[in-house]
Amino acid sequence: MKNIFYKITLATLVAGAVLAATSCSDELDLTPSDYYTPQNFWKDKSQFEGFITAQANMFRANYTQQVLFEAGDIRSGVLWSGTLPDGSGGANSTYIMNSYSDAHTQFTNFGGWFGYIANINEFIYRIDNQEGILTTDEANGLLAMSYGQRAYCYFQMYRMYGGVPLRTEPDVILGEYTPSKLYKPRATAEETLTQIKSDIDKSLTLFNSSSYQFSSKNYYWSKAATELLAGQVYLWSGKVSTGDHQANDGDVATAKTYFSNVINNYNYRLEDDYFNIWLTPQSNEAIFSVCYSSNSDGNYYNGLTNFNWAYLTGRAIGSYWSDLGPQGYDKITDGSAQRFCQYTTNPNIAGGRNELGESLSLGVQRYMCKNALFFQFNEKDQRSDAFYPVYDVKDNEQNIYKLDNFDPTQYKLAGTFVIKFRYSHVDGQQYWQGVVDMPIYRLPDAILGLAECYNYEGNNNGVKSCINQLRERAYGSDWNEATYGYTPGSFRQNESEIMREYDREFYLEGRRWWNLRRLTTVKGGSQTDHFVFQPEGCVGFGLPVGSSPWMIENDGTVCETIETVLPTSMEYRLLWPIDNELLGSDPEIKQNPGYGTPNN
Repeated sequence: MKNIFYKITLATLVAGAVLAATSCSDELDLTPSDYYTPQNFWKDKSQFEGFITAQANMFRANYTQQVLFEAGDIRSGVLWSGTLPDGSGGANSTYIMNSYSDAHTQFTNFGGWFGYIANINEFIYRIDNQEGILTTDEANGLLAMSYGQRAYCYFQMYRMYGGVPLRTEPDVILGEYTPSKLYKPRATAEETLTQIKSDIDKSLTLFNSSSYQFSSKNYYWSKAATELLAGQVYLWSGKVSTGDHQANDGDVATAKTYFSNVINNYNYRLEDDYFNIWLTPQSNEAIFSVCYSSNSDGNYYNGLTNFNWAYLTGRAIGSYWSDLGPQGYDKITDGSAQRFCQYTTNPNIAGGRNELGESLSLGVQRYMCKNALFFQFNEKDQRSDAFYPVYDVKDNEQNIYKLDNFDPTQYKLAGTFVIKFRYSHVDGQQYWQGVVDMPIYRLPDAILGLAECYNYEGNNNGVKSCINQLRERAYGSDWNEATYGYTPGSFRQNESEIMREYDREFYLEGRRWWNLRRLTTVKGGSQTDHFVFQPEGCVGFGLPVGSSPWMIENDGTVCETIETVLPTSMEYRLLWPIDNELLGSDPEIKQNPGYGTPNN
């Protein structure tokens, strides 16, 4: 059994172990050169480094989509749950409507994170038991990365499920195969959070004593990534009660220190142009990214990029040609997206759609944002250029309809589609390619996290500075603080504006559900004071729909401004249910309250 385990596991995990760290695709190559057993692996430094490389491959292949979309956006109230413009019903409408049950859990086996954690546990064990293969600095650097990554995995599960089983030893590797001895009950929420904080402390201590890390640092875990994670963990711990854990103000103050360190100590800076983030590998604000391409050798890992492109737009990648779109539109790399949305000629009449631009052949659309998300943007905000909405669409007379001259008596927006993760033209190729990174952490995470900390301590100037820093970049040469800047108000007003800025900066980057859970109307209030139960969580909150008749959703109804994502009667749905298969296979695992299974 042990040899079978190693053939399956190590063949994947040692991928790239002996390759030079000269490019993204060199470091992240999924093709194994051989099979390994315990007898011929863990024998030299390159094999230890190769394990980290293979872990990066595993994260990219199995978890990025969950982190950047499925866990953070699907149930967050930003997606349209009705019929889409192509007549399809969309994907995952059950979860979009927050309809979770024992039979409909969305994720199984705690989101699948324990496979990744098992590899980390073995790696820590192997480093602790290696004899002279690694220098102290090398061992500390690799351990620091591993403890940081394990804390990240447990934090994802903690926010999703509350307390989870705490597995920190490589039981199977150490020879334990008896199922009954491998069963492990769920720890309490407080115990799980304590483990996360412990791993963070270990990671930071080991990074402090070691300068060792990979050259392409943004593709691998780093001290900055651990500090940003620490800020998020302590901010969550300070504002969100879970199970036996009670939120406390002291942890918010601790989070402020970590966010400030990320901003001040690592030479990150905001890109001058927002879309450089999606066009430039390893951008200046990328703290931890997943590598999806390499211009140097023409290798492209388009999986998640394809998902975001096809599911959110209904377009196949291959239909975009080298210089212009199929109907002669501008390049998608010029800072604005191609717009090909459909409109109705009269918002009061069902059906009868009429395209304003040239006819484009769309595929099946799987997801669509609510129109209200687009309407939250000012036209001068360049972050809106990732949408396929109302403006810059030409009719047969070459008229251009913008928000300031759009005639709502003649047309209405039929749907809002997003292409944020951009494609580019690659020399020598006919089609567009995904040559971008997928940023898991970037500098605005720390800036808006710090804004929350400032708001908690009553520092309005700090809140204003953080929000306006992002807006100044977003408006570019059009920036005018008197016109576009934020003027702070009450605690609740500031939290709401921070929520709006998160929506504009991070739409479809997997942040919104967590923001709904954490941002709150009352400092130190109850669980139901959080935005997930409050009108501030509505994606259209604050829109002037009364004076702006074009603010209409896909079905012709006025954009909703106060609809809550969850009613207070469904407080138990803040956490995901445990799948019945896991409950049936492990008698130590109990269901989350409210879902009503026999193991509850």
